[in-house]
Amino acid sequence: MDIFTRTACFIKMDKRFHLIVSTFLNICFLNSWKLSMAVTGIMMVLAQPLSAQDAEGGIKGMVRDAVSMIPLDRVNIIVLETTVGAVSDNNGRFTVSGLKPGEYYIRASMVGYESLQMPVQVATDSFTRIDLDLRHASILLDSVRITGKRPERDLIAIPILEPRGLDAAHSTVTVDEIRTQGSRTIIEALKYVPGGLIETRGRKVKQFFSVRGQKYPYPDYAINGIWQKEFHELPYFFSSSEIESIEIIRSSAALLSGLSGLAGVIDLQTREYDSLETALELEYGSFESFHGQLSNGGKFGGFSYAAGAGYDRSGGPDGMHAAEKMMNIHGRFKWEPVSSLSIAGNVFHMNGMRQLTKAVPPADQRYIDFIQTYDPLITTLANLKTYYRPATWASTELQLFYAGRKPVFIDEVKETLTKEHDFEWGLNLIQSLAVSPSNTLRFGGLYNHWLAPDGKRFYAGRRCDTETISFVAADEHRLGPAVFDAGIRWTRTFLNEYGAFNIEGSDGAFRNVDPITDEWQSPVIQVNAGVTLDLKNEVILHLHAAFGQIKPREGSLDTALNVPANESRLKFDLGMIKSWKRGSRLVLSPFYVRQVNAIVYSGQTYQDPVSGKIMELYENRDQDQYGIEFETRTGSMLNLLSFFYNITLMNSSVLTGGERIRDREHPELITNGGIFLARSGFDLNLFCKYVSGFENERFADPALGPQPLGDYFTMDLTGGYTFDPWRSLRVYLNIINLTNRKYSTVVGYPDFGRRIKIGARLVI
Repeated sequence: MDIFTRTACFIKMDKRFHLIVSTFLNICFLNSWKLSMAVTGIMMVLAQPLSAQDAEGGIKGMVRDAVSMIPLDRVNIIVLETTVGAVSDNNGRFTVSGLKPGEYYIRASMVGYESLQMPVQVATDSFTRIDLDLRHASILLDSVRITGKRPERDLIAIPILEPRGLDAAHSTVTVDEIRTQGSRTIIEALKYVPGGLIETRGRKVKQFFSVRGQKYPYPDYAINGIWQKEFHELPYFFSSSEIESIEIIRSSAALLSGLSGLAGVIDLQTREYDSLETALELEYGSFESFHGQLSNGGKFGGFSYAAGAGYDRSGGPDGMHAAEKMMNIHGRFKWEPVSSLSIAGNVFHMNGMRQLTKAVPPADQRYIDFIQTYDPLITTLANLKTYYRPATWASTELQLFYAGRKPVFIDEVKETLTKEHDFEWGLNLIQSLAVSPSNTLRFGGLYNHWLAPDGKRFYAGRRCDTETISFVAADEHRLGPAVFDAGIRWTRTFLNEYGAFNIEGSDGAFRNVDPITDEWQSPVIQVNAGVTLDLKNEVILHLHAAFGQIKPREGSLDTALNVPANESRLKFDLGMIKSWKRGSRLVLSPFYVRQVNAIVYSGQTYQDPVSGKIMELYENRDQDQYGIEFETRTGSMLNLLSFFYNITLMNSSVLTGGERIRDREHPELITNGGIFLARSGFDLNLFCKYVSGFENERFADPALGPQPLGDYFTMDLTGGYTFDPWRSLRVYLNIINLTNRKYSTVVGYPDFGRRIKIGARLVI
C-alpha cells in the first residue's frame, strides 16, 4: 500500500484528525478571542490517551558528561525488562531498535560514573531522541574513598575547543529546539539565545545577530569549526534543516574559532547520520510563504553521508517590496578509512532573489523611495577537514575552505545593474599535543585570500585583493580540581590592492583616489587567560579575561573620511554552572567589557558625488559595558513538561565630552522563556521574548534625531500531532508574533506582524 493510500485510510479511522484540522483552521482564520479558544482546544486534546500500536520503534540519543558536556563513548545502554541494548560510539551516540510502542525505563552505566535511569516513551515506527548526562561517581568503602575520575576535555580529539573558562558563556541550540521553534533559517534559530538580539532591516544585509550588544564587528560564523569570512549576508537565507546544532560563544573572547573572536563566534554543526533516513518537509503560510525540503543520509561502516535540497519563498506584505525566494543544496560526507584518520567535507549552494524591503517613516525619505533588488543572489561554500591522530597524545587538524558569492544588485529607480562578485579561499592548521598527562598545548596558523575583482557592496567598482595570515597558541593545564588556560592570537593583513574607502586623509570622492597597493596593515593581537574550578555537588566556577584589538571592517570610513582606528577591548567573564540529574541546569554569568576607540556607527552618511553611492560612516569612542546573565533549563518532568528561562541585564555607557553617560543604543534588558508540553503524540510549545527600549538614528530622518526602538514583548506558538500508526509523520502549526506587535529593532523597518504557517514533516 503506498503512502497516500495509507494516509487516507488512517484519516477515515481516526476522528481526532478532523478535530485537529478544525482547530488549525480556527487558529488560521478566527480573530484573537477565537484564537484563545482554539489553543484551549489543543490543550484539551492533549489529555486524550491514544491506543498503542503493534509496530516497532526505538530510541536514539547521545551520552555526555553532565559537567563538561563532552560526549562519552563505550557507555552501556540497557532497556530494562527487555533483552535489547546498545553501546555509545566515539561521538557518544547510540541507537536501540526493535521496541514496541509504550513506556520503558532505560539505564546508562559506565565505570567512574553514576548510573542513570529514566523513563522513555517509545512511539510507533519512529525513534525517540533523548540525551543522557552522566555524573562522575564518588563511592565510600570503609575508610577508603574511591572517586571515579571523569574524562577531562579531550583537546586531542577536538583541537578547536574554546577555552574551558568560557563554558558559562557557551550556548547550544539543538536540532530538536530548531524544529520545536519552527525555525527555517539560522537567524530564526538564534532568537532565544541569552542576550541575543536580531536587528531586521531592508538594506543590503537584511538581519544581524548580536549578543550582549557586541556590534561593529558582529559575531563571526563558522561551519563545523571552519571560520567563514563575509558570512553576514547569508544566515537569514542559510537553511537550518541540515543543522545538528548551533554552538554560540556569547563572550567577546573566543580564541580558536575565528579571527574576530573579541566579538563572539557562532559555529554551525551540520548533521551526521548514524542510520539510513529520508525526510520530507512541506509548509505553507502567511504572505504566500512556502517551504519545501528533502533530505537523505546514512552510514555504511566508516563512511557516512548527508544530502538535501530545499526551496523557500515569501511574497511579503503588499506594497512593501519584500518578496524573496531561495533554493539551497547541501552535501556532506565523512570517511574514516582507519581509526586514526577521518576526512569530512561539506558543500552548500544557494541561488535565489531578494527584494530590499521599503522603509516607512520615520526613516529618511531616500530609504522610503528606494526600490532595490538582489537578483540573482548566488553563493557557494565548500570546506574539507582532515583529522589525523597518530598517537593518543597528538593530533593534527587541517581545514581547507572556499566561498564564492555572485549577487547582482538592481536599482529599479536609477535603472542600474551592478555585479558584485567576490570569492575567497584558505586553510587553517591546528596541532594539539599532550605534553604531559595534565597539560595540553595547541598551536597553528590560518591563511585567507579574499578577492573582489570589481569591488563589492558600497565599494563596487573598486578592486579588493587582500591576504590575511594568523597564528594562534593555547595552553591548558589541569591541577587537581582547577583548570588553567592561556592563549594568544596574532593576525595581519597584506593589501595587494584595495580601493574601497581607504581615502587616508583625502576628502575627495573615493573614486578619484588611488588604491592602496602592496602594503601591510598593522598587526592585531588577542591575549586570553582563565581558570575553572570544579567544586562538589556538580558546581563549576569560571573566570576568564581577554585583551586585544578589533580591526574595523574593510572599507569602513570615519566622519572625517579616514579609516577608523583599531578598537582595543578588555573583557572579563565570571560564571557559575550548577547541574542536576536528567539534564536540569542553572547558569549565572556576570561580564564586563571595556572598549577604547570603540568602532560605532556615527549616524552620518557620505554620498559619493561621482557614483551616487551612499556610505555609512563610523567613529571611535570610549565605552564600557557590564551585566549579568541568568539561565535555567529543566529536563523532562513527569515525561510531559519542560521549560527554559534566561535573562540578560546590561548597562552600557559612553565617554562624551569628558563625561560618561548611558549608551542608549543598547537595550538594558533581554529575556526569553519557553514551555514545552508533549503527550500521546501531541506537542504544544510557547515561546516569549522581551527586549527593553533603546534608540538609534541609523536610517532615520536627520531632522528627527535618534528614534525609540525595542520595548516589545512577543509570543510564538507551535503545536503539532504525530500520527499513528506512523509516528514519523508530524503535522504542525506555527504562529509567529502571536500578539501581532509591530515592533522595530531598526528605524523604518517594523516587524510584519502575526504570521501563521501550517506544515508537515515525514521521516522514513
